[in-house]
Amino acid sequence: EVDMVDEKTVDFSYSLQSLWPLNKENAKKQTDKVKEGLKYLVDNPTSKKWTGEEEISGQKYFIGVYPDKAVAPACFICHNNHADKEDSFPEFKLGDVMGGVVIRIPVE
Repeated sequence: EVDMVDEKTVDFSYSLQSLWPLNKENAKKQTDKVKEGLKYLVDNPTSKKWTGEEEISGQKYFIGVYPDKAVAPACFICHNNHADKEDSFPEFKLGDVMGGVVIRIPVE
């Protein structure tokens, strides 16, 4: 007889975020913890991830932030020349951490 494994569905979210968001809607999704993770990755460009936890409206979440790097000229050229780029945003170059993929998973 084969043991059956219970399958559970977990709601989670993911998004591409940056400390210098071109899409202002993305800026609204940034909690202090997400900003902390993004800043860590910018300050530690060889790091593969940042993880943390936060509570939103009484729900605890695991957060993982994974670097989004300018892996091709098209990445940083687009960001550097974008119409919504603010004057305070950096000029990116090849290999720079431009932001991160943020995942948020609820925990008990």
